[in-house]
Amino acid sequence: MTRSEPFVGRAGAAAGLRAWLAAAAAGSGALVLVGGPAGIGKTRLVETVTDRAAVWGRCVDDPGAPPLWPWRRVLQALPEVSRALAALDDHDGTDLVAARFRFVALAADALVAAAEPAGLVVVLEDLHWADEASLRLLRHLAGELRRSRLAVLATYRDTDSAGPLFEALPDLLGRPGTESLRLEPLTEPDVRAYLAEAGRAEVDVRDALRRSGGNPLYLKAVARSSATGGGADELRHLVRTTVSGLDPSTRDLLAIASVLGEEVDAHVVAEVAGQPAADVVAALDRAVRAGVLLSADAGSRRFAHAVVRDGIYADLDQGVREELHARTAAALERRPDPALAGVVAGHWLRAAVTPDALDRAAGWAEAAARDATRSLAFTEAARFLALALDCRRRAGRDGLAALLVELATAEYRAGRFAGGFEHAREAAGLTTDPALVVAAALVVRDTAAPDLLPGMAELTAAALAAIGPDADPAVRAKLLAQSASVAADSGKTAEAVKIADEALDLAELSGDPEARIDAVRARLKIRPTELALAERLRLGALAVSLGGTGRPLVALWGHKWRVDAAFEIGTIPVVDAELGAISALAATTRLPLVRWHELRLRASVTAYRGAFADARALNRLADEVAMAELAEDRSALGLSFAFALQLALVVGDPAELPEGYEELLAIAPPLPITIISRPLTALVAGRRDEAQAGYDALRPRLRDPDFIGHSPGIGPNLVPLLEAFGDIDTAAWLAEQLADTPPRGPGDVGTFCSDCSSNWSARLAALLGRHDDAVRLFEEAIAWNARLGARPYVVHNRVHLATELATGDPERAETLARQAADEARRLGMPGWLRDATAVLDRVRRAADPLTGREREIATLVADALSNRQIAHRLVLSERTVESHVRSVLAKLGLANRTEVAAWAHRRGLTPR
Repeated sequence: MTRSEPFVGRAGAAAGLRAWLAAAAAGSGALVLVGGPAGIGKTRLVETVTDRAAVWGRCVDDPGAPPLWPWRRVLQALPEVSRALAALDDHDGTDLVAARFRFVALAADALVAAAEPAGLVVVLEDLHWADEASLRLLRHLAGELRRSRLAVLATYRDTDSAGPLFEALPDLLGRPGTESLRLEPLTEPDVRAYLAEAGRAEVDVRDALRRSGGNPLYLKAVARSSATGGGADELRHLVRTTVSGLDPSTRDLLAIASVLGEEVDAHVVAEVAGQPAADVVAALDRAVRAGVLLSADAGSRRFAHAVVRDGIYADLDQGVREELHARTAAALERRPDPALAGVVAGHWLRAAVTPDALDRAAGWAEAAARDATRSLAFTEAARFLALALDCRRRAGRDGLAALLVELATAEYRAGRFAGGFEHAREAAGLTTDPALVVAAALVVRDTAAPDLLPGMAELTAAALAAIGPDADPAVRAKLLAQSASVAADSGKTAEAVKIADEALDLAELSGDPEARIDAVRARLKIRPTELALAERLRLGALAVSLGGTGRPLVALWGHKWRVDAAFEIGTIPVVDAELGAISALAATTRLPLVRWHELRLRASVTAYRGAFADARALNRLADEVAMAELAEDRSALGLSFAFALQLALVVGDPAELPEGYEELLAIAPPLPITIISRPLTALVAGRRDEAQAGYDALRPRLRDPDFIGHSPGIGPNLVPLLEAFGDIDTAAWLAEQLADTPPRGPGDVGTFCSDCSSNWSARLAALLGRHDDAVRLFEEAIAWNARLGARPYVVHNRVHLATELATGDPERAETLARQAADEARRLGMPGWLRDATAVLDRVRRAADPLTGREREIATLVADALSNRQIAHRLVLSERTVESHVRSVLAKLGLANRTEVAAWAHRRGLTPR
């Protein structure tokens, strides 16, 4: 629709759009999604409001379009943005997933910066055709707009319901900086105004409204013709009417143009048509004057609307269409632009189906996949590789294993673990090449998805058999590390330890640093404290060093190992330094997995120090990252629930348990940590009978090394159950396992920072009636936690120790319980405040034989009041007060008023 045509019925929408643009110019940017059906006037509205003073990018309906196509146009129009991103062109030696997120973050930052200080408007047209990489950048940018001068206006057809945009829409619409505007059909008064301004007042308004449905594009054709009809036939007839006034040669060129797509390159049209470029340009300009095409960049035109192009394309006979696609593909093959590879593949795919055409389509699709990978658009790379695979199969080709491995790798990078694994397994079954079998086995890693673990174990075993026992030690070490990791995630701890040890020995023999890191990761995943501390620190430093070459996940593991080691020996400054390094890694790479681990660690450490409100907020953020970016790995989502369970134990409040926790546990794989969490959750929630039944069912498994050694969280979660149900036999066995081990700090810090090991041993000793051992160990735990700043666990151990001392040393027990109650009140630990208060009341009742009046008088004595003053205060006779004072001295076995005052002060008695 050209600017000379009537613009009616959009006053309200235009005013709203102008208000959002004004707010953006003033520093409150926004993403405005302008939706509506095809032809409703979305582009015309945006053109009118912006007066074309914007940077435009357009999505195209072409499966071969390169990723980030609309953003490429935008970035090309902003040289300062292009310069800011130029450094990202070379990804050699870097983690491609990390580079993708770094590109998105830097692109968003550069666009926001380009809007300063005068403001900037970016228009993205036809967002319903956007690829996932373009939408990823838009989603990231949407979160940055509210505090910027950047306005992004995006038009899209909202009549569709499938595709990447409609999966992303809920998230986009939920962002605080996103606004939504839907254009409705024109009303009868609008149609009347349109016809009057168009000089078509003689056309029946109601008939025009009925035939056009209030759609401005249809209305334009109705105003020029008296054609009737409906649906697709109506559209086709209206399109034919639109182009009927053009000469036959121009209509032939428009047919070629419709094959090219919505964007029309005049020189490609000329090459396909076999005509001089000047003649083609002149003909296309005639189509522009007729309103069929619009002027675009130099040498290009575009269809006035996609439905015009669709109508022309649909009118072509199939044979003509296939021939034009083949000629277009041949013409584009001669162009050097790698971004056209997908377009060429698409044209060959829509040409006549011959083995040669399919092979050429596959080759160009593979080239497009390589270009998409360089652009960090892994979803698009997977799409192109799937297209190539389909073409090779249809052409009857063999030798597809390498292509399947490439496809599996792209799918894994895009987060499609299940599809990636299935293609990797298919690749391994199609080849006898050991290297390809190994590559297939190592595609999908670091996922505990229960439905994939059995197949991953089989594929790894097949790869080990393929290479044999005398293979390259580095390759064999990587496969064994993968096998050990899968065995650990499947609950086969003893088997996993054996395999991981073999992997580590081979990795050390090979001298290959990557093999060594893989093996160490597997070993530490299974038994994190059995490897010598000095060795863990050394390997952590090695991983950090290797990560510095562009592999941030490797660096992350190194920092995490050092965090765990620092907690184990109680060096909190090292914990803080490593957390700072992980935060810097997350900020630099913008990689969601690193950000998720950072949030998990910070939530744990923050709760360990008693800042519960901050810990809850960090846990919610980690959960949001998991849902948005790591949704296929349920274990990432499950850790936020596990954190909430531990927090409920630490503060003593079942309200910390989130809704849906039991449902998640019910469908979780039957790993030891999951099994033991079920009765523990019921116990915390107050369902004691259910907890008892669950615990009785798991008791026979507790002494299985694969069960008790599966996770560092097993011990801390087991002790409350032993206490609740008085399981003396298991307590004695577990105490024996922990005997003669030095105290150490919490393990598995990424889930929750538990108490030190002295607490577990102390609670077992108390349960077993070993009073002296319990007292000693609780004192040890208090000292440890006080030194590390673990305030909640100081509260826990003071309450436990006060309970142990309540009979033999009530005075000390009272002091401990009062300190615990005061701290629990400050930190917000309702359950432990209740427990501390109960101990305090019990000790006071046992140690204080005074009546209420005697206690009141003792309190006033402690306040240095004389008997006369006390008598006056309490309205008693002085003789009565003297009698009470003598009774106090006798009952407490004290000699004088000074000792009474000291006794009252020790108990915190103060006058009212």
